[in-house]
Amino acid sequence: MFVDVETTGSSPARERVTEVGIVTVETDGDAQRVTEWSSLVNPGVPIPPEIQWLTGISNEMVRAAPSFAELAEALYDRLADAVFVAHNARFDYGFLKAEFARAGYDWRAATLCTVRLSRHLYPDRGPHSLDAIVERFGLDGEQRHRALGDARVLWRLIQRLRQRHGEAELAAAVDRLLARPSTPPALPPGELEAIPHAPGVYLFYGANAQPIYIGKSVDLKARVLGHFANDHASGADLRLSQEVQRIEWEQTAGETGALLREAELVKTRLPAHNIALRRRRSQVFVTLDAEARPCFVPAATVALERLHEHYGPFSSRPGARRFLQELAAEHGLCLKTMKLEGRSRAAAGAPCFNHQIRRCLGACVGAETTEAHAARLRELLEPHRVPAWPYAGAVALVEREAGGAREDLLVFDRWCWLGTARSLDAAGRLAATAPRVFDADLYRIARRALPTADASAVVELAG
Repeated sequence: MFVDVETTGSSPARERVTEVGIVTVETDGDAQRVTEWSSLVNPGVPIPPEIQWLTGISNEMVRAAPSFAELAEALYDRLADAVFVAHNARFDYGFLKAEFARAGYDWRAATLCTVRLSRHLYPDRGPHSLDAIVERFGLDGEQRHRALGDARVLWRLIQRLRQRHGEAELAAAVDRLLARPSTPPALPPGELEAIPHAPGVYLFYGANAQPIYIGKSVDLKARVLGHFANDHASGADLRLSQEVQRIEWEQTAGETGALLREAELVKTRLPAHNIALRRRRSQVFVTLDAEARPCFVPAATVALERLHEHYGPFSSRPGARRFLQELAAEHGLCLKTMKLEGRSRAAAGAPCFNHQIRRCLGACVGAETTEAHAARLRELLEPHRVPAWPYAGAVALVEREAGGAREDLLVFDRWCWLGTARSLDAAGRLAATAPRVFDADLYRIARRALPTADASAVVELAG
């Protein structure tokens, strides 16, 4: 069954189908029966102008069309038990699966991607876009970018491939692709085979040397395959699947090493699809002045020997302020006394806003002494204080691969990660020469790993 869908955009989770076209080929001995079906679909949302220009499907055309929910039962029956053939099949499959799910159907199908089929049969002849294939094989491509027109092109492509390669060779290629786990259309065959079932980091590349995504896992192969097996359920994974052309990976001994390496690579390589771990130049600590008023200190400016005098770190100054405001509201602290309230309420003796709504115990009006307020604030902040470094100097956290021979030494000093070594001598050299640069994300990883590590896994280093 050759299928094409037109949509309002690229994300199955957010966008909707505007047209479905299907060419069904049924074989009975030497006889073939070919039937066609198509329908416009009212997406229930406006079609963007650029999509209208590309497909020729306007808002006016779909206004009186049935919704997908109205088509779902008949379409579900039509697609039942058929091999789903499409160009960039994960795109069309993902949209239909999402639409079926919204209509209450759990639809699944075996899929054959004609991009992957073209790459399999012609690995040295690209590109493999539908426009390029139409031109290369001299196919009749009328009504391109309309669903039924593109579905017809796919059926003509299979007929042309059968003429050139013969029934047996084409069938073998199709059987091999149907048995293979789903992979991105532009990824070379065999690219996934060398990735191990082991901890580490992986880098996805697009058309150039800049990675588009970096991730980590305790099982590299399972995680990478997971991106592509479920790309129809996630707009982000679908975009990655369409863009990725090459994969690199680095093995580590365990999860902590993978977390550290992922954070380092994301900050230095700045992949477009990673957001959370990108460089954060605005990270701050909170400290208290002599009058127990919070001050915001850029994390990069804090001397390592004074980290234990600070609370946090926080992703930004506004984030730290929100934390303090929520702490005050929950525990009756005074925003005015903490100098966190607007100037309009700064007059001496005037109650703060929280006091008026019974969320402040009254330090602003003398109902609570400033000393008592300061003591409560310090007590509430104490769980967020950076712990004093518990070692005399640098240490190596020894991480061993479960059931394997790999051993990594993760070197830390004063909550800074200095790097990973494969031997004690190399760890000692890192301790002696590596610069100490505080990073809030790496601190959080170290803060979780070191206190819970077995004592025998932490080796103190000279340097």
